[in-house]
Amino acid sequence: MYEVPTFMEPRKRCYFTPVLWKALPPQVEREVEEWRILRERFARVRRGEFAALDGLLELYPSLKSHATRMFACNLLGDAGTDEHLQAVETFILEVVWDIDSMCELCHALGLWGRLSAVKAILWAYDRNFPGQCAEGIPAYLTTMLEPEFGAAANYPRKDTLEAFLAYETGVRELWQRRLIELGGPSAYSFFGGPFSVRRVAERFLQMLGTSSYENMMKPYLRQRFEACTGIDCSDFFETNGDLKPLTAAARLEAWLESDAPDRFEPGERYFFGHKIPRRS
Repeated sequence: MYEVPTFMEPRKRCYFTPVLWKALPPQVEREVEEWRILRERFARVRRGEFAALDGLLELYPSLKSHATRMFACNLLGDAGTDEHLQAVETFILEVVWDIDSMCELCHALGLWGRLSAVKAILWAYDRNFPGQCAEGIPAYLTTMLEPEFGAAANYPRKDTLEAFLAYETGVRELWQRRLIELGGPSAYSFFGGPFSVRRVAERFLQMLGTSSYENMMKPYLRQRFEACTGIDCSDFFETNGDLKPLTAAARLEAWLESDAPDRFEPGERYFFGHKIPRRS
C-alpha cells in the first residue's frame, strides 16, 4: 500500500516508516551502520528507555545520510529529555565549525518547545541570517510562541540590519510575554500556550482545513501527535501525501472523546505514551 521510503515523511509513514523498524536491503538503506544504530536507539526509547538517547548528539554531526540526520534530529526533539536538549542548546551556542548541524538541530529545540530554547534558536538565526540554512528557523519559533503566524513567522525578506533588528526585537518581546504567562524558561510552550498532548490533538483537529497555513501545519501536528501517543497516523493521508480529512477528524475526535487524554499529564512531554523524564 505504501512506498518504502528512507525518509521519515510526516505526510506518509512518519514514525512508522519501515526503515525505522526493521532492516531493509542495503541498496535501500545505504548507510546501513547508521540505520542499525538509530533503530536500536529508537526501539529502546519507544519502550520508555530514554537513556538510549545518551550520546546521540555527539553522534549527530558524523551522520552522512540526510535521511538518518533527519530521523536523529526528530528523535532528539520528540523524545529527548531536558538534559539531552539542554546539551543541544549548548552545542548551538558554542559550535563554530558546523553550521549545518547548528541550524538543523534548531528543529529539535522547536519540537522540545521549552521556552529556554528560544535563546539558542535566535542565536543560530542571528549567526546565519540571511543564509539558506536559517530560512526554516522562524517556523520553529512561531509554533512555540504564537497561536497563528505572527511576529515570529514574519522574518525579514530584505537583507538589511534594520529589518533584522526589528524582527529580533519583536520575537524577544513575544518570548518575554510567554515567559511571564507560562511560568518561566522551563515551561513547554505549544502555539503560544502551555503544552499538553490533549492540546496537540485539539490543534490538529482544528487544522484540517485547506488554507495554506493549515496545509503547512498538518504534517507538523501529525508528527507531534504520533510521537506523543505512539498511534500510527498513516491512514490520515493518501499515499501521495494528501490528507483524508474525514478519516483524520473521526480518529482525532474518537481519541479526544475517550479516556485516553486523561493518561497524559498537562505540561509534560511523552513519547509513544511514556512520560519523558527531565533527566535520562
